[in-house]
Amino acid sequence: MASATVQGIQQVEMPFTPEYASLDARVRSFQNWSYGHVQDPKRLSEAGYYYTGIEDEVRCFHCDGGFRDWLVTDDPWHEHARCFAGCKFLQLVLGQTYISEVLLNDAATIAEGDRSCISQQHSSTGDTGTNSSASNSQQGGNSSHELTERLKEENKRLKEERECKICLTREVGVVFCPCGHLVSCLQCAPAIYNCPVCRALITGRIRTYLS
Repeated sequence: MASATVQGIQQVEMPFTPEYASLDARVRSFQNWSYGHVQDPKRLSEAGYYYTGIEDEVRCFHCDGGFRDWLVTDDPWHEHARCFAGCKFLQLVLGQTYISEVLLNDAATIAEGDRSCISQQHSSTGDTGTNSSASNSQQGGNSSHELTERLKEENKRLKEERECKICLTREVGVVFCPCGHLVSCLQCAPAIYNCPVCRALITGRIRTYLS
């Protein structure tokens, strides 16, 4: 299995709006989003936001931090880190180093305040024949074919090991504690409270980097 580098354990914290904890639920909330020329709803959803249905206002499912008045040049993750650095979903996905860099680079802007940030609503075998050449060639071809098939199977196995067992699309990136199972991607992990493998109660999550 691929080697992995892990960060510290993040204690599980209930999201403010658990019905939007899954990426698919957040994507569906943008059904009536009419600002696609400004911000891509899939990109906003991946950054933790769901659409409130009011103009271009979105909120983070976990920390409840809100944003409006989006610009084409705005980066959803950057804005998330700049305004709501304490968000546990943000910390899980991008890590404290990224957040610290954003805060350092945008210190002046944060001090002045910004129009796009909205306050949170809470605190937060072959036969031998006469033609030996042909026989050897056939055996060699069979060996090559078998090797190719084995490689395909190995690649498939490795891919499945790295594939999120929830969405079956993205790469795994979170280890559940205390059971230690690595089965979920970053987007699916916040919506899971019992390990899909052993059903143990999840008390912590560890961000993992596969290599």
